[in-house]
Parts: sequence; C-alpha cells; structure tokens
Amino acid sequence: MRRLYALCSDPTDALVALTSVFYRTPEANSRASSPCTEFEQFQIVPAVETPYLARAGKNEFLNLVPDIEEIRPGSVVSKKGYLHFKEPFASNWAKHFVVVRRPYVFMYNSDKDPVERGIINLSTAQVEYSEDQQAMVKAPNTFAVLTKHRGVLLQALNDKDMNDWLYAFNPLLAGTIRSKLARRCPSQPKC
Repeated sequence: MRRLYALCSDPTDALVALTSVFYRTPEANSRASSPCTEFEQFQIVPAVETPYLARAGKNEFLNLVPDIEEIRPGSVVSKKGYLHFKEPFASNWAKHFVVVRRPYVFMYNSDKDPVERGIINLSTAQVEYSEDQQAMVKAPNTFAVLTKHRGVLLQALNDKDMNDWLYAFNPLLAGTIRSKLARRCPSQPKC
C-alpha cells in the first residue's frame, strides 16, 4: 500500500487504483488503467479468485438454504450376492459383494467386509438393460446403472441371476423385460 502511495502523487488516486485492482475480474485486469498516470506503467497483478460466498454481501446468501432430506434404507434386503463391476475406462471387471436395500445399493469388497465401499441411491439412478449393449461390450448378462456423476456396467453370473438383480434394482424394468421376452418367443421358456 505504501508503494502505491509513493507511485501516485494523490493518495485518493492510489486508493481508487488499488480498489480497481482488487474488485475487477481477471479479464478486466489484463489491461492496466487507473486515474493515476504514474501507476499505469507498472504491471498489475491479477486479483485472486475468491469463492462466491466470500465475495457475496450478507444479503445475497440469506436466500441460500440447504436442502437436506434423510432417506433411510429399508430393513428388507431385496437381494444380496456377488456382481462384477466395470467402470468407464477400466480394462477389467471388479468383483464386489452387493446388498440391495431399497432405495440403496450397498457395495462391499466381500461378504465378510464390515465397511460399505460404495452406495448407489436407486431413487436418483437410472437402470438400463439392452441386448445391443451386451453385444457391444461382448459380455453376457450385463446391465448398466447410471447416476448423476458416473455410470457402471454390472455383470451377473447367469441369465436368471441377472433378471433377479434387475428386479431388485428396478422391478418395473424387470417386468417390462420379461414381458418383451415372453412376447418374442411364447412357446419356449428361454430364448
């Protein structure tokens, strides 16, 4: 601050120049300008970005209210067992023990693992099944679970196990898939 006073003959000009440096966006700081002509020959250091709440006046964030909703998992276990997981850009499948207690899916490293390694909220996730997707990834008995932040491809042991998992994850989707398969080949139990 003293250097700024020394550069400008009028202390008011120095204060205006200092204020303009700190309250401009970094784009605006790319070209120096100030009412103090002696100050213009020096390079201006860009202002440090501060979080929105730190810059906001106290009236601006009075309207921000956290939206918290407690959702307890059901006590009924819809299904539990092992599934293979494949995340995007992963080269191999990872085997995890999975417990479905709607509306959540809890993932563990094994059936003896006491720590939940992952949780998926089924009320906000989308479960997808497609035979085309299975052909594309060249892996049978697969379905996908998509959340807001990531997607995971899951593989069951066999066709019946996959239908059971789909029913645990999304009963409506499982019913739709079964009815489509029944319409496609009504005389055979499995196509």
